[in-house]
Amino acid sequence: MTQLNPHLPLRLDNLSYSIGSKTLIDNLSAEIKSAGISIILGHNGAGKSLLLKLMHGVLQPSAGAIYWQQQIPDSDQYWRSLVLQKPSFFERSVRFHLEFILGVSKTEKSQHRERIEHALEICGLSELHQRKVSSLSGGEIQRLSLARAWVLRPKVLLLDEPTVALDPPAVSQFETLVKQFRDSGSKIIMTTHDIPQAQRLADEVLFIYQGKLAEQAEANSFFKAPTSCIAQHYLKGQLIAET
Repeated sequence: MTQLNPHLPLRLDNLSYSIGSKTLIDNLSAEIKSAGISIILGHNGAGKSLLLKLMHGVLQPSAGAIYWQQQIPDSDQYWRSLVLQKPSFFERSVRFHLEFILGVSKTEKSQHRERIEHALEICGLSELHQRKVSSLSGGEIQRLSLARAWVLRPKVLLLDEPTVALDPPAVSQFETLVKQFRDSGSKIIMTTHDIPQAQRLADEVLFIYQGKLAEQAEANSFFKAPTSCIAQHYLKGQLIAET
């Protein structure tokens, strides 16, 4: 029996985010309540990454509100992890970064060793645990990002176009790890503009266009017969005139 996620539903209420006079997220409302993988899909510049950062609490909305269950997001909530497209690391070892995040999150010291060894094994980094970040490949760095999340055992994992600079084998490895997070009970919300990747991973799709939610649907329905004209054009690779 699937365990209910205590932090769902995620509710976005009339959410807006502006910089100066430019509105980047425009009065967006949605609810994410199902387990599995929700993909935020859309063109470059549609507002996908901004939306994910608002969900995590790294950015604060200009208007509207976000609720995880009934809780407003704060970036210091360690039941939720955010993996960025270009993650930041110290010039230290792989193992150091896992120890560091466990310390920051105030995880019981007695749990550190077990969590670290498990994360290193799951993410294929056991043999690299003493290597410094500067010696890692792009794929290894992204797997370290996931290992850093794995040690926290997050209930929610937010992924911001994490495979955009990776080669196909590294993408495949990363997607396998994402599915392991899902199977362990984590809710995954991931941004991408890679349609084949979304088809491989998504249980649900939120399609964003110019900072607005154009469509939200189960993945099978969305890819088979999207209801919005904008999404139909997008899936066919057709340009859409600016509005």
